[in-house]
Amino acid sequence: MVRIIQRIGIPAMFVFAAAALSGCGILFGGGEEAPTPTAMVARALVPTFTATPVTEAAAPTPAAPEASPTQVIAIELDAAAPAANEATAAPAAEVSPTAAPTPKLTVNENAVNVRLGPGTNYGVAGAANQGEQFTIIGRDQNKDWWLICCVNGKEVWISDDLTSERDEGSVAVVTDIPAPPQQVAEAQPAQPPAAQPAPAEPTAAPEPEQPAAPPPAADACAGIGGDGCKFKLRGGPSFAPNGGGELKLQIHFIHSGVDGGQPQGSYFVWMEKDGQKLPISDSVRSIALQDQQGSLGKYNYEVKIAASSIAGGTVAGNYAIWVLDGNGERDSQTFSVSVPEGQGEVWLEFDQG
Repeated sequence: MVRIIQRIGIPAMFVFAAAALSGCGILFGGGEEAPTPTAMVARALVPTFTATPVTEAAAPTPAAPEASPTQVIAIELDAAAPAANEATAAPAAEVSPTAAPTPKLTVNENAVNVRLGPGTNYGVAGAANQGEQFTIIGRDQNKDWWLICCVNGKEVWISDDLTSERDEGSVAVVTDIPAPPQQVAEAQPAQPPAAQPAPAEPTAAPEPEQPAAPPPAADACAGIGGDGCKFKLRGGPSFAPNGGGELKLQIHFIHSGVDGGQPQGSYFVWMEKDGQKLPISDSVRSIALQDQQGSLGKYNYEVKIAASSIAGGTVAGNYAIWVLDGNGERDSQTFSVSVPEGQGEVWLEFDQG
């Protein structure tokens, strides 16, 4: 044995030992390798950490107590109350009233005088022309005159006969109308004193006879006062045929001392035929600083009168005419004008220079 070992050597012994050990199963009949038990080592659990955002814990909501039927009704009423209050508090839609139409007035004729009061006895404040419109401010008691705005920056009066109105039903009556200016009566010629009877007793030396009073002045402007009658007839009368159906009177009122003949405003005429006054409205006046050219000459005042409104029903005949100023006072002597048959257009020029 020792020899075998020596021959084989030590390494061979290790191989043999290993083989012997592995064959134990065969020798002892196991068939399968018996598992070698392994010692269980207890492993400590290591906690893992995952970052979680910090949030503030919500306060717990206390459970509402169960409401009784009475409380339920009260709650429902309280819930409906704001809506009812809102409906009550909501202001009603404001209804805008319909604006009343503004009363207006339209002038129907050219060069119509407007006045400081409701009447021809008031002074002239200016003139309005055909087609111009004005706002109506008020009226007089009889609706004969309208207070309008505005001519030359102020409220004035205009005659209803020369205008057309719309929406004037709401215009109020003006009560604070100033009194008209006093009219100056036309001077009457002075009457001579009655002759004195001679003394009954004879005298040794009779007194010399007193001279008779002078005859009344022929000038109709004598005794008028103020600046007297300024206008003189400087041009005309001139005539032109127009069929004789109407009297067409064109007059040029001027002041020859201003700009060689400056047109003067607010004047008109009084005209009679056979002692009967012609229907010339004193609401129509001459226009200042404005001339028009007619067939016979320049004029700034014009009136037309139908033959049927003239004495005798005809234009032809003898007339008396004189000038009146803005206050309706005489401002010229009386002039005679004889209109030939068929010559119904008449031109005159009055000068106060």
